[in-house]
Amino acid sequence: MAKQESDKKGPGKKEKSSVPAVEKALDVLELLAETPDGLTMNEIVDSLGRTMGEIYRVVVYLNERDYLHQDSGTGRYALTLRMFELSHRHDPTERLIQASLPILERIAARTNQSCHLGVLNRKNVLVISSVHSPLPAGYAVRTGALFPVDQTSSGHVILAFSSNEVQKRYLSRLPSAEKKDVQERFERIKLTGFEDTPSKMIQGVRNLCVPVFDARGVVGAITSGFIGQIGDSSSAEETLQTLRVSAVELSQSLGFRLDESPFEAPLTQ
Repeated sequence: MAKQESDKKGPGKKEKSSVPAVEKALDVLELLAETPDGLTMNEIVDSLGRTMGEIYRVVVYLNERDYLHQDSGTGRYALTLRMFELSHRHDPTERLIQASLPILERIAARTNQSCHLGVLNRKNVLVISSVHSPLPAGYAVRTGALFPVDQTSSGHVILAFSSNEVQKRYLSRLPSAEKKDVQERFERIKLTGFEDTPSKMIQGVRNLCVPVFDARGVVGAITSGFIGQIGDSSSAEETLQTLRVSAVELSQSLGFRLDESPFEAPLTQ
């Protein structure tokens, strides 16, 4: 069995799934993304360790399709704004909403708990999508609701997985007496991959919260305001597990590479 798994991950699989022309084109684009002043054809060939025959037609075609521009004076090729234009044709928030709704609906159906997705909006958390419990009664947060970060689990979970610079900016606005506790809260969240804490706004509600990532980093957090339901409902622990698995699924659909993330262990343990 071990040998079969190894074979599946070996060179044979890579060769079967690779598309040489696409691979070369991506190599060129990624190389030029790191060299804003551009490179000549010979410099591209040397930097990629390939032959002129392998690269020449690819560079010429990318130039014809307006992904590259060749300076007539220096002969250097550089990226145009074509990639930037394509990346902004679909609003990232709209994409996040569309990708999250089916997953939030599945969470609610499996757990009988309401859940919502929040993102940072300056000093607040904005709820951009939410799904109510399928039961007749329950606790829910409406789409469009805005809450101060310090009152939410979502805000703290997002900040816990944000860059040091983002965390420092947030901490700098807090009273000195609160900074240590909040920093320790960030560390606990990063260590476990979630937050499970009583709500600061509604008595009897238990916030279960997990981060959501895309290819760039953390983009939001899914929260279930858990309340005990009589009957056939998930426990808090079962609901949290559903949230964790679902958040990873959503993140991967947005381009997040779990196996390359420094947070792989806490997100999956």
